[in-house]
Amino acid sequence: MKRKLLKQMRNEWRDNVWLVIELAVVFIAIWGLSTVLWVMTKGAFTPLGVDPENVISLSTRYLKSDNPSYVNVDSVTYNDDLRQLLRELRANPNVEAVAVHGGALPFNYNYNGTGIKLIDSNDSVIYYANQRYGSPDIVKVLGIRSLTGATSDQLVEMLRNGEILVSDNQEYKLNGRNPFDLKGKRVIMEGDSSKLLKVGDVIQQIRRSEYEPSWAGGIIYPLDEDGDIWGDVVLRVKPGREMQFKEDFRNNENLRKYRNVYLSDMKRLVDIRTLTQHNDEIKIRMFSSLMIFLLVTVFLGIAGTFWFRVQQRVSEIAIRKVNGATRMDVFRRILSEGTILLLCSSLIISVLVWPFISKFMDMLREEWYVFLILELVSFALIAIGVLMALWYPAHRAMSIEPAIAIKEE
Repeated sequence: MKRKLLKQMRNEWRDNVWLVIELAVVFIAIWGLSTVLWVMTKGAFTPLGVDPENVISLSTRYLKSDNPSYVNVDSVTYNDDLRQLLRELRANPNVEAVAVHGGALPFNYNYNGTGIKLIDSNDSVIYYANQRYGSPDIVKVLGIRSLTGATSDQLVEMLRNGEILVSDNQEYKLNGRNPFDLKGKRVIMEGDSSKLLKVGDVIQQIRRSEYEPSWAGGIIYPLDEDGDIWGDVVLRVKPGREMQFKEDFRNNENLRKYRNVYLSDMKRLVDIRTLTQHNDEIKIRMFSSLMIFLLVTVFLGIAGTFWFRVQQRVSEIAIRKVNGATRMDVFRRILSEGTILLLCSSLIISVLVWPFISKFMDMLREEWYVFLILELVSFALIAIGVLMALWYPAHRAMSIEPAIAIKEE
């Protein structure tokens, strides 16, 4: 019976080739989509690395000399004006901590990549990460947590002493290194051996979004408020005092503007988080819908093809039954045909895709077994769809009555 089945499939090779190609393409698409969904949903269960509650972001703006409101003061710089605004904000009774930052906030997709490596080391592995800048109190404003047990005051002191903070880094680990080994070590920036830095501590990764892959590391470089200070302002208000601060900010010009520097675009970090979440969840729904669409496409394609084949084989099936084939023999034959096509498509995928799996591993920073598991999950989803699609044509073939079928022929 197996030989007859294979011979019949060879006779219908044109239709079978198109079915195998369809299954293979859908298989690759579902495998890729499931991988993206896995990476995103895994990120949702990873700590954010910050506490967004009670945090307010303010944009720093500078008046130009041609502005009518510009204050022309000798030997006074923008830095002096910004430092005065920081003093006013810290003096407000509703404010807990204030910092200046450059790209330090989460929930944005800006990536400013950099790399560091140990001094006097032959190790070619570089710690790559997103670089963030912040004055020392950025630790208290964002609620940054140490992974080695250091307190927030100790982290603040490290930044004040010019040390950098590095986060946990999955990519660095996949290269056989441990970020914790960098603590207390002297490092240099990639491409700039003149810039000597010391790693103060290892902190939780500050995520760029709720669903961002958890492999991306980060480095916080200190901003010296007594030097050439730049960037936007971020602050943490005391619990339950957000409305009072907003009212003070609206009514007290000293909190908003000093000479040629002013603060605007007040945003709550939790609102930025909600917007980012919403955008990411739209992507997840879109990818999930596309997976369902592809599965339905496979279901309809297989069901339609085998329904047509059963209709064409009515007399053949009737003769098989007359010659002793049982209803289950007919049912199994239809299922076996679909299963062989599914296995052929899986073999094609394995031959074409797995040679490039190392590139996917590097791109997504995942272990090889994750891709294998996701391939098996994708295969299971398609297999369920194929078997469901085959059930009705196979059931239809089982119900064919030989006498009626032969008479109609």
